[in-house]
Amino acid sequence: MPTKRKRVTLEDVARAAGVSAMTVSRVINHTGRISPATRQHVSEVIEQLGYRPSRAARTLVTAKTGMIGVVVPDITNPYFAEIVHGIEDVAWEAEYSVLLANTNENPAREAAVLSQLDDAAVDGLIPVSSRLPDETLLPLLKQHRAVVTINRQFPRVASCVRPRHGYGFRAYQSALYLARAGHQRIGYINLQRSLINMQIETLIERMAEHNITIRREWCATCLPTWEAGYQTGHALLAEHPELTAIVAGNDLVALGVMRAAIELGRRIPQDLALIGGDDILLASQVTPPLATFRVPKYEIGANAARLLFARMNGDLTYQEYLYEEEFIPRGSAP
Repeated sequence: MPTKRKRVTLEDVARAAGVSAMTVSRVINHTGRISPATRQHVSEVIEQLGYRPSRAARTLVTAKTGMIGVVVPDITNPYFAEIVHGIEDVAWEAEYSVLLANTNENPAREAAVLSQLDDAAVDGLIPVSSRLPDETLLPLLKQHRAVVTINRQFPRVASCVRPRHGYGFRAYQSALYLARAGHQRIGYINLQRSLINMQIETLIERMAEHNITIRREWCATCLPTWEAGYQTGHALLAEHPELTAIVAGNDLVALGVMRAAIELGRRIPQDLALIGGDDILLASQVTPPLATFRVPKYEIGANAARLLFARMNGDLTYQEYLYEEEFIPRGSAP
């Protein structure tokens, strides 16, 4: 069995460099008056010995953890993965690490995770598309000094990244597009626990203002996953074969519906037009390519991180990054 390598300590660096432990600490934490020559010498010894400061010790000295917390509903969803990519790149430039928590679309798990991620664990927090109601989420956010929310708004406690045209824009525009293309029997699949999708009753009312009828029985709600989209799409199309188009809450659900439609013998788009959302990479790779809404996922994450570091650095004024959602017509809904 190999011998476990002994961890290099701050005292080991001090002995090798011929300086006090306090001098080494000041070099590491960039504090105190130290000559450039001494700083360079100690830094070289640190590199030679492979010394890495204890995170716990550094937290005691700086009162900072060097970590930001990011909570996402489903890390297997490429939409969230791209957002996290943007957050991590900005955090890396700021010499911060990301503590990522995945809640598996489970609100109880999200609440438990957020209650554990207090300011002793992370220096700032980014909850992404939280599935919790306001009355549950708000007290959990208040335990942090620096918070930025994505797709939720709490101006008194957090800066925000959200869609410019408001929540539900994609569903409304998709239904209008399909109706103007001649479809009269349009179904809608809303996302369960998503507070940024347009609710079914609201979409029905908004379409009625344009003399477009969407029946309640043509609509359903499901989790924002491929499996849920497949099952819900299969049931909806089997029960209502008269449907000629479906608007899905996101791309994963739309792709699940696409598979169900094909299995039921429905050609896309000849027999069924289909529109998703988010524009994940897979949306452009299937046949036919999925019509969807392009969302700047990486930029959403990067700008959320920038807003968070601004709050961590003392600027607690409310700030927003408003992102655009651009319709991308493709083969599934020409």
